[in-house]
Amino acid sequence: MTLLAAATNLAEAFQNTIVGLGTVFLVLAFLILVISSFKLVNQWDANRQAKNAKETKAAAPAPAAAPAAAPAPVVPAGPGRMSTGSVNFADEVEGPVAAAILAAVAEELGGNFRVTSIKKA
Repeated sequence: MTLLAAATNLAEAFQNTIVGLGTVFLVLAFLILVISSFKLVNQWDANRQAKNAKETKAAAPAPAAAPAAAPAPVVPAGPGRMSTGSVNFADEVEGPVAAAILAAVAEELGGNFRVTSIKKA
């Protein structure tokens, strides 16, 4: 291999490197523009919702104040209540998903709860 061939190969490699790096930085610049435009879209949406709320509030008369209903009594959910309850799931909920949801709820409530079986109703 001659010196001229080596220089040609090196020049082509350098060109490929420059084109690759240039492409990467152009894509990064494009992504920066897209992500920074999210703020503008959020402001536009907030202004639109505020305008719609103002128009709806002005158009509809205020309803008469109804007496407040008594809140339902709060029944604490603990390990004793969760382990004796039965839950029926719709057919579209898969067993593992239902088990994960039940386990997460039990963990959040601080109970000792173990899913042993799931049966379709």
